[in-house]
Amino acid sequence: MAKKIKGFGGRSYGQKSKKAGDLNELLKQAQKAQEQMESLEESFKDLEVNVSAGGGAIKITATCDYRIKAIEVDDELKEEDFEILQDLIVAGVNEALEAIKKRRDEEYAKVTGSMGLPKDII
Repeated sequence: MAKKIKGFGGRSYGQKSKKAGDLNELLKQAQKAQEQMESLEESFKDLEVNVSAGGGAIKITATCDYRIKAIEVDDELKEEDFEILQDLIVAGVNEALEAIKKRRDEEYAKVTGSMGLPKDII
């Protein structure tokens, strides 16, 4: 066993600190969390949300990497005023963005919750 040597301020030298082990464990957890977050970000391009606006007159499909895949317009709506159609598309896209945010938050919570991290860490 190494001899303890007291330095200035009462700090011991020559013996490993428990704090160093805790720090190493924390760094390992942080690395694991980073890898999981990167994997999750990659998976967002495959996660889809489907929303509708105007009572189902507009249907929007988007991926969780903020890409709109499809916008479907009900045939009856095609005969309406163009401004109404524009408003419904905007409402639908905004609904899709909210759904994406909610889904992303849920997926992040799965990762951060399993590691005991606070939900609002991201």
